[in-house]
Amino acid sequence: MLAAAHSFLFIPWFRLEPWHLPIPFVGELPIQPFGVLVAIGILSGAKLAERRGRELGIEPALLSDFATHTVAAGLLCAFVLNGVFYSPERVVRLVSDPSWSTVKRYGCLGLSSYGGFMGAVLGGWIWRQRRGKSLLLAGDAGTFGFPLGWMFGRTGCFVVHDHPGVVTTFPLAVDNYHQLGQPRHDLGLYEVIWSAAATLLFLLLARKRQPAGTYMALFALLYGPIRFFLDFLREVPERGGDVRYAALTPGQYGSILLTLAGLGLLWRVRRGPEPALELGTTRGTDPAGAKAVDP
Repeated sequence: MLAAAHSFLFIPWFRLEPWHLPIPFVGELPIQPFGVLVAIGILSGAKLAERRGRELGIEPALLSDFATHTVAAGLLCAFVLNGVFYSPERVVRLVSDPSWSTVKRYGCLGLSSYGGFMGAVLGGWIWRQRRGKSLLLAGDAGTFGFPLGWMFGRTGCFVVHDHPGVVTTFPLAVDNYHQLGQPRHDLGLYEVIWSAAATLLFLLLARKRQPAGTYMALFALLYGPIRFFLDFLREVPERGGDVRYAALTPGQYGSILLTLAGLGLLWRVRRGPEPALELGTTRGTDPAGAKAVDP
């Protein structure tokens, strides 16, 4: 009876396949559902971040410049580091033989979430060095929109089921996973749920002014531990899951670093506003308690 009840709550197997867009004189262009949802996530997250930036008195052009740095560096590092940590043999082949045939065969390295986080931090640091503005304020505005964007991105992971978990009878498992007859955890779905909850929490917290850096610290402290424990549900590499290093996935090592960074940032936030390099961009405004100055 209990097994039947669990089975009733399973998500039936499905998978969104690429749409093939006919291009005259060229052929068909495959449109990947994952890529479409990631693009929607970037745009929706940026839009929410822009709205938050206006509430803090940050000029849209300045925040757009910040987003360009972080998104570009984030995508580049997500691509490269996913190859380094998850498919090092592909990277070796590409480096040893960078011919077009090798690129076509081994050039699809995928995207690493923590590689993207590291790239975004690097992009933010470069932006701060170039513009001389507060990374805490701009980063907070950008992070405010991140869970919404992440929700769409992880929905992309879910609809193509590229994060298989172990076999389970847990409700919300995807039944007949990859049509192999067994229900499994789908880690993409669980992060969609986490992202929706984090988005709602951020919107609720925004009703009151928070110190600069609060949302960056909160994101790190909410996502790091959750991702660490979720990765224990991932399948082993031999069955399509993630590689392990000393029994932990690369994501779990990233989660440890992210949580420590969140604790350090929380300590920094509690010290008070960032000295100098403030980001006030509208004369007379007082974003997040910081004294406004002209850029």
